[in-house]
Amino acid sequence: MADEKSPVDEEGIKSDAATHDADVSEERADDPEVDLTEQMTAEQAGSGEDTASIETQIEELKEASLRAQAELLNVRRRAERDVENAHRYAIEKFVKDLLAVLDSMDRALELARTTEGFDPAMLEGTEMTHKLLLDTAAKHGVEAIDPVGESFDPQEHQAMTMVPSGEHAPNTVMAVMQKGYKLEGRVIRAAMVVVSQAQNG
Repeated sequence: MADEKSPVDEEGIKSDAATHDADVSEERADDPEVDLTEQMTAEQAGSGEDTASIETQIEELKEASLRAQAELLNVRRRAERDVENAHRYAIEKFVKDLLAVLDSMDRALELARTTEGFDPAMLEGTEMTHKLLLDTAAKHGVEAIDPVGESFDPQEHQAMTMVPSGEHAPNTVMAVMQKGYKLEGRVIRAAMVVVSQAQNG
């Protein structure tokens, strides 16, 4: 029949189609605009991942910076506190050595007051010396702990003995055997005391 295609014609059509595809591929390969578009698409796809990674790194750096600043502030505060305590308690060793002198003055004054016929002028001089010593110590933050009549405080008092008493409430300091002392509010020696306890029956 006249409208049937010959085998030669079909092969020619296939050959032309293959040639056209090859030409298109060569044109795309030679076309710089096509390459640039594909490259930009690929870069944009990678750019999104890079941006997310950079943002994560920025957040991590911010957190690390904040932690470093907080640690630096803590170190500075500790250093300031250590320096302040060093200044405040620099004379602690000296004060502890001075306690023996204060104790000796207390005993001398007590003896002078209880000794019959003790020279009044000498007693007055002893009292003045005792007061001068205490006032001088107080100027440097030293404070005596003399808690007669106060409630027993284990932070400041050391109970040497407990005595039943009907005149004092239980756990009341009845007598002080040895005064205690504080330096700038910190106990450097507890007071040795006699503490009351309830009577049996």
